[in-house]
Amino acid sequence: MNKTNKGFTLMELLIVIGVLGILAAGLLAAIDPFEQLKKARDTNNRSAAIEMLGSSQRYYATHGYLPWYKMTGAVYDCTSATIDTLRTPTTAYPFPAVLVNKAGSPGHDALMKTCIDNTLSVDGEIKDTFFDGLSTTLYLTSGSTTRVGVCFPPESKSNRSDAQTIYNIATAGVVTAGCTVDQRDAGQCVQCFQ
Repeated sequence: MNKTNKGFTLMELLIVIGVLGILAAGLLAAIDPFEQLKKARDTNNRSAAIEMLGSSQRYYATHGYLPWYKMTGAVYDCTSATIDTLRTPTTAYPFPAVLVNKAGSPGHDALMKTCIDNTLSVDGEIKDTFFDGLSTTLYLTSGSTTRVGVCFPPESKSNRSDAQTIYNIATAGVVTAGCTVDQRDAGQCVQCFQ
């Protein structure tokens, strides 16, 4: 009687498991799940920036002025030292910026949020819960009675390297053109829509 062992030896199983482990590690490095999460957040932040831009433009189309130009004598007066920077006249883009983010975030401007709540939210241009879902800081820019721009700082490498729409946020909330590679890598640049 010829008796043969059917199955794998322990050594063969260990080799197969080792090869599969190496392939899995290579695949994981190629996919980079953390970068994919950053891209997903950038997509949400881009949507929020575009929503803010669209709501401001619709508000302008309805009322004939942007919300931060709603001043003395109006139902709600959007004035503060910070909001005044949006009205700083300039002919060239980029132009002065004001932070727009949720309460409790660093740099939160309560007067700007109140201005937006009492103009864009009241008119139904943005939802009352818009700021609750905001996971980043938006930079709202204007510099003219007819012009508006909204910027956000991208997290993913691919969006940070998009040189055509990225600007450097300098001191005092002023947006300046141009962004070095070091500034991009440090997350000091923003993507803008106007």
